[in-house]
Amino acid sequence: MLTLSFRAVGLFLVVLQTTVLMPSPLWTASPDLYYILVGYLAYNFTFLGGIAVLLPVSMVLDVYSGTVIGMYPALCYLGYFLLRFMVAKMPIRKSLYQLPLVALSYLFVNWILVLLLDIFQPELIAGWEWISILYRVLLTYLFSFPLFRLFTFLDTKLRGRISSKRFTRSLPGNQFRQKI
Repeated sequence: MLTLSFRAVGLFLVVLQTTVLMPSPLWTASPDLYYILVGYLAYNFTFLGGIAVLLPVSMVLDVYSGTVIGMYPALCYLGYFLLRFMVAKMPIRKSLYQLPLVALSYLFVNWILVLLLDIFQPELIAGWEWISILYRVLLTYLFSFPLFRLFTFLDTKLRGRISSKRFTRSLPGNQFRQKI
């Protein structure tokens, strides 16, 4: 039930992003809402649960706005694995690094996207523009606050209060990561 609910939320975010928030593909002021879901899944879901949610979301995103077939699923999974790898050995509290790491990994994934599009379809992209990329990173970072709260609320309601707190709680102080 949790996986299906997050799939529905992810599909809603993709539709919202590609139809309402992005009037043209090159519009700079559109936040990438799907990537915030990628970050939340990397932090709070099991490995297979996150992949099960990301597969249909990334495929629909690829159909709606893909320029090179398979690019968005590859980028979603790259961001997912990158965030899971970076979080694996974090020695600081979860709440301090979640949103900045989403923004930092989004910047890295956009850099990879520009490189891949330059290789596969050089006529499609103008190149790396710092102002527009940093603006989109800032928008993604700002939209992360309410969406992470929404995802946590949904996660709490679907898993139940006791089991959800075990997976999403932040430990007080600056402690090394502990196994639960």
